[in-house]
Amino acid sequence: MSCRAAPWSRPSVPRARSFPASARLRNPFGGMNVWKNPILKSSWRIGDVPMIFGLPSGLFKCMASSSSGDGGFSRPQSTDEAPMPLYSWPDKQRPRVCILGGGFGGLYTALRLESLEWPGNNKPQVLLVDQSDRFVFKPMLYELLSGEVDVWEIAPYFTELLKKTSVQFIKDSVKLLRPSDHLRREPAGSCTGGVVHLESGTVIEYDWLVLALGAEAKIDAVPGSAEYALPFTTLEHALKVESELTMLERSRFGKSSPAIQVAIVGLGYSGVELAATISERLKNTGTVKAINFQTTVCPSAPPGNRDAALKVLESQNIELFLGYSVSCIREVYAPDDPGSMVTDAEEAGSDDKKLLLELQPAQRGLQSQVLEADLVLWTVGSTSQILRLQPPDAPYVIPLNGRGQVETEETLQVKGHPRTFAIGDSAALRDTAGKFLPANAQVAFQQADFAGWNIWAAINDRPLLPFRFQNLGEMMTLGRNDAAITASFIEGLTLDGPIGHAARKVVYCLRMPTDEHRVKVGMSWFAKSAVDSLAALQNAVASSFPPPTPTTNRRPPSPAMDPDSEISFDFPPYLCQYKSGRVFRPGSNAVVPAGTDPLTGVVSKDIHVGAARARVYLPPGAASAAKLPVVVYFHGGGFVVGSPARPSTHAYLNDLVARAGAIGVSVYYRLAPEHPLPAAYEDGWAAVRWAVTLGDGADPWLLDHADLSRVFFGGCSAGANLAHNMAVRAGADGALPDGVTVRGLLAVHPYFTGKEAVGSEAAFAADVRAFMDRTWRFVFPASLGLDDPLVNPFVDDEARAAVAKIPCQRVLVCVAETDVLLIERGLWYYRELKASGYAGDLELFESKGIGHAFHFDKLHSPEGVELQERLVEFIKK
Repeated sequence: MSCRAAPWSRPSVPRARSFPASARLRNPFGGMNVWKNPILKSSWRIGDVPMIFGLPSGLFKCMASSSSGDGGFSRPQSTDEAPMPLYSWPDKQRPRVCILGGGFGGLYTALRLESLEWPGNNKPQVLLVDQSDRFVFKPMLYELLSGEVDVWEIAPYFTELLKKTSVQFIKDSVKLLRPSDHLRREPAGSCTGGVVHLESGTVIEYDWLVLALGAEAKIDAVPGSAEYALPFTTLEHALKVESELTMLERSRFGKSSPAIQVAIVGLGYSGVELAATISERLKNTGTVKAINFQTTVCPSAPPGNRDAALKVLESQNIELFLGYSVSCIREVYAPDDPGSMVTDAEEAGSDDKKLLLELQPAQRGLQSQVLEADLVLWTVGSTSQILRLQPPDAPYVIPLNGRGQVETEETLQVKGHPRTFAIGDSAALRDTAGKFLPANAQVAFQQADFAGWNIWAAINDRPLLPFRFQNLGEMMTLGRNDAAITASFIEGLTLDGPIGHAARKVVYCLRMPTDEHRVKVGMSWFAKSAVDSLAALQNAVASSFPPPTPTTNRRPPSPAMDPDSEISFDFPPYLCQYKSGRVFRPGSNAVVPAGTDPLTGVVSKDIHVGAARARVYLPPGAASAAKLPVVVYFHGGGFVVGSPARPSTHAYLNDLVARAGAIGVSVYYRLAPEHPLPAAYEDGWAAVRWAVTLGDGADPWLLDHADLSRVFFGGCSAGANLAHNMAVRAGADGALPDGVTVRGLLAVHPYFTGKEAVGSEAAFAADVRAFMDRTWRFVFPASLGLDDPLVNPFVDDEARAAVAKIPCQRVLVCVAETDVLLIERGLWYYRELKASGYAGDLELFESKGIGHAFHFDKLHSPEGVELQERLVEFIKK
């Protein structure tokens, strides 16, 4: 619900414009109307310097800095100092509003000012300053860890949000505040509200200022917390936590080592939401240890939300340590001798680091404890930024309370500063009961509405309205399909579970900053929900029928029903095989039928390609276009899972085909272990031969639209391995028909390995190499092992010579920075191909801060878009 200051009608044009009575008590200009004063609106000059609505840049060093508000200016600094660059406002006549901070308070104030009707020439120029180039919808940062949302959905760029407005944006950090609206001046003095100094050196002179800088995480609360704990308040924090979790998951992949241990300090809303999200993500591979000073969780939450949170926390793999405080965090190493810890890595002879948290009881009857963790997240404590931004010669020019928050009037004006407003976490404002308002998005939303209105009212000589907070309820996420919502207007009502989860996402979608972004996010979330629902329906239907053969992908019966339920081979996270021969692939049954994709307009169909099958994709507008390139694509999945009909693969190929304007041929190759390698290679080659012969001369899409002088092989992970081997096979004499040209090979996060470690693989534990050998032999029992040329393409001179002959004119190798298991092999493949004598062009692209095959789940994230654009550019080149 929007809290408009004048909810029933739009403001009318004022008849007069004297300064508002509500602000006149502290007005340094007396009864002078600074917007109508002819002296200020004329070309008033000092020498050759114009003086319109402010001081010339040469006089900034004379800016008042008295903390008492008794008037006067500080002594000018030396004229030998270099002049500071002055931000140039576009219009010299209109009021200037500077908003510091682009969170909920700052951005929504700017948008509110933009939405109001401004009489005459009074519409202000609005400048938004933030240290990040993205607005962050912080209540949904947790969904980044669960994979429910993409970065672009909850962290759009300010330039994108503001492109249809007159609001200007600067990416910079605030260094110093020098307000002057508390000073007395001579009648002909400057009407500026003050200046802001930025870290870049730029100085901004303003008429009105909005402080919406929020608060910073206070991470240095106990010894070791600043060094070893991670906060979770910004997008950068969330991406760092995501990266750390991915690294831990990769490092433990395929090992029988101890479970991942994550410690979370603080069980307010943020701590509870983190604990539920991370525990659900780790499942049986990790444990969450949650520590709270109080003996309950979310002590300030409504009872319904608190009960729902406790129910979820107790049902998951979460250990609660209530009534404890953390006194110290330190780093130790696990030596080769188990059962002990040392603080020196050389003494331990190991790089296996752990963090130890020393807990002290905050309640009687509890004993001190020491917890072990791989990752520590800190969610308690915050500090205001305003204190450090005050001038050193006037440290209390902006009044602060004991928590470092700005003291404000009910109108949100800073006390003693009629031209400065403070909102959000920066402001100290109490409700009608005298309690401080919570530092949450709901308060900032409503304050932004009032701040925008009151600036309008002050400029247009209308009364300013006192802020009144209306509590609409509280929401929290408790996992990928769980949430809790307590509405304040229906006593005792709490929506939890899937209903609460859906309602929360609808509310937050409606709260997105602009209509355009709201529509984009809504469509994206609806599409994801539709795919998930379809997959769930297909799984339900599939599970209702008995399996046709003993090797079908069905969940194995319990040991009581089937005595032969012992696992013979475990290939996490793809499958496990039982001694009876049953193969269980968790979550691999979901499929999407071929047809017309409503988002991209791409049309697809399933066909037979010789002895194999494939899904063919035709981009929109193919009928009116010239001949199109052909991309033969191979999906990943360790040779044991996946298909073109898998929802994420199908959506990815629709997007790639639409962007590249190419025909896609995606292969349904047979999967191991039912069909061990080289079955997948044979099916892949059958698809290649089918494509380069125009569907054996019979496929209308290829006959009408395919350009066989522009053929590409591509794939991700095991699919990149297949694409590479198809290129090697195509290099043999007579392998391809005349007139066929393989323009390029796209190897995305390629799966290669070998007996000898390369690069950082030397740091892997011995069981990682054993796991790689074991899984390769599982999918290819007749293999030579890790030195098989199919998986180690540069194992000997013969293999190297075969690779050097690939007929591709260009090769693009893509790697991911946090792809722990495979990044070194991708870089190695690039280096060795370059040294092999390959005569084509070779390119390397690295996705930063992201893991293996991320683009299928995060296709529309900035990193996903960047990778897709690179692939599209490669195809179109």
